[in-house]
This record gives sequence, C-alpha cells and structure tokens, in this order.
Amino acid sequence: MINKNDKFTLKCVDYSYLGLGVVKQDGFCVFVKGMLKDEVGEIQITSLKKDYGYGRVLALTTKSDQRVESICPYFPKCGGCQLLYMSYQEQLSFKQGYVEEAMKKIGKIKIDALPIIGMQDPIHYRNKVQIPVETIDDKLIGGFYRTNSHDIIPIDNCLLQSDLSNEVYRKIIQLLNKYEVKDIVKHVLIKHAFASDQLMVVFIINQKQLPHISEMVTKLKKEERIKSIIININKRNDNVILGDKEFVVYGDDYIEDVLMGYKFHISSKSFYQVNSVQTALLYQTAYDLANIQPTENILDLYCGIGTIGIIASKYANKVIGVEIIEEAIKDAQNNALINNVTNTEFICGDVATATQQLITNNQHIDVVFVDPPRKGCDDQTIEAITKLQPQRIIYISCNPSTLARDLSIFETKGYQTTVIQPVDMFPNTYHVENVVLLTMVK
Repeated sequence: MINKNDKFTLKCVDYSYLGLGVVKQDGFCVFVKGMLKDEVGEIQITSLKKDYGYGRVLALTTKSDQRVESICPYFPKCGGCQLLYMSYQEQLSFKQGYVEEAMKKIGKIKIDALPIIGMQDPIHYRNKVQIPVETIDDKLIGGFYRTNSHDIIPIDNCLLQSDLSNEVYRKIIQLLNKYEVKDIVKHVLIKHAFASDQLMVVFIINQKQLPHISEMVTKLKKEERIKSIIININKRNDNVILGDKEFVVYGDDYIEDVLMGYKFHISSKSFYQVNSVQTALLYQTAYDLANIQPTENILDLYCGIGTIGIIASKYANKVIGVEIIEEAIKDAQNNALINNVTNTEFICGDVATATQQLITNNQHIDVVFVDPPRKGCDDQTIEAITKLQPQRIIYISCNPSTLARDLSIFETKGYQTTVIQPVDMFPNTYHVENVVLLTMVK
C-alpha cells in the first residue's frame, strides 16, 4: 500500500511523454519531474491516482552523466522549457523513445522510426514569441507562465527567442511602464523573419485604443528592422490570444521571410512554423518522401499561408490548398502571386467538406499533404482523404499520440505506414514533430 508523503529510494527506468522520470514501487508507476533515466534517488509521493502517482526528488544518490546545468536562470520556474536539465543528446533520445512508444502502443505500427533529426544549435530558434503582461504592485511586467498556472514569471531574456526579439521585448516593457499603460495590454506578440531580419510587433489590448501609442511607435521605429506595428483588440477572458479586430499603426500588415528560396508574407494571424532552420529540413524530408512527379496533382490540407504547397508546386502539375481561416487563404493566394507560382489553387473551407467536394468533382489527386492541429484529423477528414485514393499521403504532426491514432485508422482503410521521421522542431521542450509517408496498398 502506497500513501501520500511516503518515501522510497527508487531508480528511474523510463520517461513519460511529458519528459517526467518514471519510477516504480512494487509495480506501481510514479512520475517524477526532473529525474533522468538510470538515476537513483529518494522519492517522496506527492499525489496518488488510481493507477499511478506523482513524486518529487528529495535527493539523488546516483546521477546520470546526461544531467547538465540549466543555461537559463528562469528554469524550472518558467514553464516554457521542460528539459533544460537534460543534455541535448538525451533530449533527442527521449523524443525518439516517445515517438516509437506512441507508434507501437497507440497505433500498433510495426515499423521503427528513423533516427530523429536534431539541431546543431538548439537555442535562439523561435521566430515568434507571445508574452503575457500584467500589472503587479503598480508595475507592468512581462514573462511566461509558471508551469500549470497563470502566474507570470518576469523574464528579461528568453534563450529560445532571437536576440533581436529579446531586445525589442525589453524596450516594449520599458515603454509600457513609462507611459503607465496599466491593465490595457494583455499580450505582446513579436514575430521575427530570420531571412530578412524583419520584425513585427503586435499589442493585444482589451479596449479600442492604446493610449500613447504614437509616442511608443516613435521610439520603437528607431529600430529599423521593425517593419510592422499592429494593435489587436481582444476583450475575451479566455485562452484565445488574438482578437478578430486589428489595425496597423506603423508600416505594413505583414513581414516578409524567405523559406527554401520562396518569399512569404507573414501576417499577425498567419501560422508559420516557429523554427525556421528545422522547417527547411522538415519540408525537404516531406518532399523527398513524397517523390512528386511532374504530372501529379497535390492536395495540401490545413495549408495555412501556403508554404508547403507553394514550395511543392515546382515538383508538381497542380497544387490545391485547403484552409478554413479566410485570412490565411488570402495570404496563401498572395504568396503564390509574389512568387510567380501559377499552378496553385487555394480553397477556404473545412478540410473534410472541401475534400469531399473534390471527390464529387472527380478531381484526381496523387499526393496528399496533411498538417493538422495537435488534435489530429477527425474521422470525416480521414474518410474523405482515403476516398480520394491518393497514391501517397504525407502526414506532418506535432503530436505523436494523435498521429499514431490516425495512422492506425489510415491502415484500416488501405494505407501502409512506410516511413516515420521525427524532427526536433522544439529543442528544450517535450514537443516533437514527425513527418510520415503512407502508401496505398496495391
């Protein structure tokens, strides 16, 4: 019988999907934050569920040679990173294991994943940062949330963001305090296009106007790399960050980046992969696996601003992109225009409904690219994709669990999982991306 506050000396034997250490007492599984595989320590039980529990390390008696000192002074209070006590090699090993376990246990997939593609320099990789702000003791602070809370940990410099984003962020916090803009600004969003070195700043506020914005713009635009400053209005009291209404107060409503030789206009609401370096590797892997022929037609589902489809257009006869967000479709159409790409068509609508319409119209599709949100594909989308009978499906996913679930469904509908390639898009966190090739069973 195990009780709360019991203490045991236990060995870490594995990791959970969140990167927590797994220890076992008489077969009972306990998850322990901050413990590495093969480490031994005194563990105190902090909470119990029916089939598992949580514990904390009181002292380590045996330390792993993969344990490192965190390079971030805010870790582990800040919840932005979870794995800074792991060597980068151990992070990759954990993610490889996470992917393979999800494939086998959830998806019943019989092939092994290829070795994960890591980063040469796993810091300063994010091209987008969303910073919550609030007033505490009459001072406006910004930072990131403490793990499992809405308490903001004040931060001056985040090692995942670019140096330029950090520099501009610090300037913004100074200005917000100087002009005493209290309880109006909810978040600050900064996007940095690495290739062009252009920056966008978005103030998310809870009313129609931001006092002293003209003075702040005058100060901020001295940094010439800031090409866009936007006010976004969001009066909601939930986890949605961007509101529907916004207006430009300086520059354009977009910044421009270059990815794999193609120009892309990025707006405040555009989905754009946050790791520009790894995105090129991810996409090239996807194109290599797809083996697109010049006569083939491609369907790009959840296409966003058109990055995957526009780059893939050079290999194909025609590309059709589908996305439910109207602003993203307008961006995709414009991005095709500025790149002189003429063999693309972008449709605004629900992916399952739009795919079904293509079936009704007898549209022949050879390759489907699908890059859904973390929740994966719904049954209607998978049904519609398989009814199109593409020869190959490229599934890009940031959630191994829902990916494995969906792959198992595709396999019941005549497709075989042929290649699984993990890519580390999010170093120092427990997240991992995968690109998978599914082929039609003859």
